[in-house]
Amino acid sequence: MPDVEERHALAELNPYHSVEQCFEVHHNELLVGIKNVEQIPASLLKRLQSKDRYALHTLDAHALGGRAVDLQLINPISGRWMSGSSSGTAINVLTYINDVGIGTDGGGSVLAPAMSVNLFGFISPLIEAESMKQYTKQSTDGISFTPSIGFMTRDYEMMIKVVKDAYPLPEAETQSDILISDRDSQNYPFAVRSCSFPDLGGSRLDLIDFLNSVLPTCDCLISYEGPIDLEGFGDTLFGHFDKRSQAIQKAASKGLIRVVNMVNATALCVPSSALGCGFVLICESKETKIAGMLALAGQLAGEPDVMVHRYFQNLSMYFSKGYLSEEER
Repeated sequence: MPDVEERHALAELNPYHSVEQCFEVHHNELLVGIKNVEQIPASLLKRLQSKDRYALHTLDAHALGGRAVDLQLINPISGRWMSGSSSGTAINVLTYINDVGIGTDGGGSVLAPAMSVNLFGFISPLIEAESMKQYTKQSTDGISFTPSIGFMTRDYEMMIKVVKDAYPLPEAETQSDILISDRDSQNYPFAVRSCSFPDLGGSRLDLIDFLNSVLPTCDCLISYEGPIDLEGFGDTLFGHFDKRSQAIQKAASKGLIRVVNMVNATALCVPSSALGCGFVLICESKETKIAGMLALAGQLAGEPDVMVHRYFQNLSMYFSKGYLSEEER
């Protein structure tokens, strides 16, 4: 792990244009980046700091107007436009500027950017619920919703820690009723049952109806999704024009992550070994179901990608002096 001084120097250098403001931090602190929006209450950071040495390190850039693709930032892995809207927050966790990212999610704005760079992502309407009630808004396609707060981390252990530090959960009970799509070809290390899912690239209203109908009938639903914004451009403003733009939007492979928050559900995305892909675990926002889902996710969490972590841990590459003349050597 790079030391704090290097990580702070990288935040100040801001090579990915993902930092809007940074603050001094110290050794042995957990570095936190917060999406620079008014909806995230200061009480959340205070709550985390009462549990451990969490330190605000950056205020993060985000997609203008909450768009699902950020046309100002580039995905550091794929070179595509960065998934939004909590775009800078994801970049700053991926690149080791921060340990934890805090964003907001209305229609995939935490889960999608996390998945696009193979991070863990979590959202729940239970986090700072009273504060968030005042921010009801409409999506670009006219659906009313209240945003949820969410977290991004590089690994499973840190995700479990920050979720439990933010919201006390009961001891996990074994989940026995796990629902997957009958078209899902992934191998799961636990028993599952399958059912017919709607077209994941189809209408948000159809996906909302689906989740509202099935979540009460199971402990947890798993949807394998992606690659996020790798082969398409997953943005409603872009996609609404005609059949061609709709097809390009659909190719961005954003499925149930677009509507989890809109049905007041809780979700955790676990990256797979494929770029921009992962398991999206979804459950009703009931404490017992959330605790069980988080424990279940541990069975899906693999080892970090060695090449990605080796590359982004090498912070010295940002500070190379370049060519030196004889006098400078």
